[in-house]
Amino acid sequence: MSMAINMPLGGLIDKSLKGEARFAHEEWLRTYVKRLTNGNKTKLKQALNEVDEAINKWRDGFFISTYDEKLSAVRQGKLNMDSQELEDIYNEETYLQKEGKTGLVADFLYNSIAQYGFINEHHRDAIESAWMFHDMEFLQQQWEYYALAQIRSLRAVIVSMLGTVPTTPETEPQNAKREPKRIEDYPEVFDIALCCELTNYAKDTIYKWTRTREIPCHRSGTNGRKLVFKRDEIVAWMTARKQETKDEFIKRMESQLAARLRK
Repeated sequence: MSMAINMPLGGLIDKSLKGEARFAHEEWLRTYVKRLTNGNKTKLKQALNEVDEAINKWRDGFFISTYDEKLSAVRQGKLNMDSQELEDIYNEETYLQKEGKTGLVADFLYNSIAQYGFINEHHRDAIESAWMFHDMEFLQQQWEYYALAQIRSLRAVIVSMLGTVPTTPETEPQNAKREPKRIEDYPEVFDIALCCELTNYAKDTIYKWTRTREIPCHRSGTNGRKLVFKRDEIVAWMTARKQETKDEFIKRMESQLAARLRK
């Protein structure tokens, strides 16, 4: 869809969030921002704030819907939950829908990502694994990557013109005094997020290895969809993979974790 170079910023933001401005090139966006702000730092900061507020408002328009899955699990005898608890979830989600929010479910997220297209077979495997294990956090993250692609490009142009503004807002203060986590500090059984932290591999890589059975893992939870890992098995797997002793592996991993915390 063609866009006028003199359209208000709110109009471009709206088109970006609706996917109607997905093919605007960086050069066009830079020309647009220059025309909008004349390179004025104050106007650039105002534009950045407007973009960030729009992104946050867009994200606030969605919520993770769990009612249908939990109801199905209860009916199958795989989840112990009484009728009042189910009714509370149903009422809460109904209230959010009446507020205009959209409930996200795994099938919707998977199908939306598939419509945008998978990057490669590795990416397809990761998305299919996340769908199979009902990893809503990962699916939502991947979906947002595509859905917000254009407005992120707009934001990046504004940030680059400001020069000194960080590309992502800092939400947590750095804590240089925080003690590095030891291998023993990890629980005996943990989820994929801690597996990524412990092994220093990305989530899509871990998912790929679970599909090919290259990494020890187990299923638990509702419908056997939750992916979990055992600490001793992962340590043994990493030790064998790196061909080093357990003590060497633990020392190396603790050093890596300490280095990451110092950044």
